Amino acid sequence: MTGLEYWSASGLGSHIKASPVWGNGVVVAMGGGPVAGALAVKPGGKGTVDETHRVWLRNRVRNRIGSGVIHEGHFYTVSEVGIAECLDLRTGQTVWEERLQSASGRSATWSSMVLVRDRIYVPVQSGDVFVLRAKPKFEVLGVNSIGGETINASLAISQGEIFIRTFKHLWCIGRR
Repeated sequence: MTGLEYWSASGLGSHIKASPVWGNGVVVAMGGGPVAGALAVKPGGKGTVDETHRVWLRNRVRNRIGSGVIHEGHFYTVSEVGIAECLDLRTGQTVWEERLQSASGRSATWSSMVLVRDRIYVPVQSGDVFVLRAKPKFEVLGVNSIGGETINASLAISQGEIFIRTFKHLWCIGRR
């Protein structure tokens, strides 16, 4: 209501593109730029909460443009160059890290992940959408192509339908 700062946490770097993610009692934020960082912090406190509320801090992480998701004690994210990662939400340690392999060879992404139940949807610039299982073991459930059209936008999901915006079209995928 007043615009006054309640608290802050440091360690992200100079180029912030991904939005913070909230779940399981923590906020996870990822930075970018030459000295990219990632951190998890418990909300609350006053002033700088680095010593009192920070859960973990990782220095030198890969650049992220899109936001990740939190599911059952894990944080899932994908880097700008298409490397998917699962972190333990309590410790920030890597559980798995895998490059998404697109048929075209281009797995770079600027999009945010979307979580639906235990599935994570990850669109990549080549026009493929990866479907990953949201579990601490890496599993690709499928890769679906939108005819090679470039995707930079995040997916929107509503009432069982998936909306995908490419450079040329707006797609709606669902059951009829």
